[in-house]
Amino acid sequence: MLGVVALGNPLRRDDGVGVRLLESLRERDLPDDVELYDAGTGGMRVIHKLADVDDAILIDVVRFGGEPGEFVWFSPDEVESVREEGGSHDPNLFEAIELSRRLDEAPDRILCLGVQPEDLSVGEGLSDPVEAAMPDLLDAIEAKVEALAG
Repeated sequence: MLGVVALGNPLRRDDGVGVRLLESLRERDLPDDVELYDAGTGGMRVIHKLADVDDAILIDVVRFGGEPGEFVWFSPDEVESVREEGGSHDPNLFEAIELSRRLDEAPDRILCLGVQPEDLSVGEGLSDPVEAAMPDLLDAIEAKVEALAG
């Protein structure tokens, strides 16, 4: 089973992009062996979900110096370079992945999709550039899901 796991807080503007993406993915025709999961702000919920899947795609906002709405794919093994450039809103995510690996409960393949935020202030709704990137983000996730689940 492939788990698509979104992290974030929809009450912190662009930090809610993962939740919005999951909502939209539910309307797409994905393979039967794909599970969509909202992990909130991460932590232990991520560890438990990683133990339940064969492969995982994690979606989160990541400050990597790109333009708002731009996105990058990376593996947890590449996390040091991501951290050096500002990292995720939740550095504990990477610690959760490492802990699940030490417990031998992590899937062999974990891919992360990082979306560059513009606005992480308290409030609802995505910033204009992140909202505008939604179709490209959805297409990129769907293509990756098809490649991993297919």
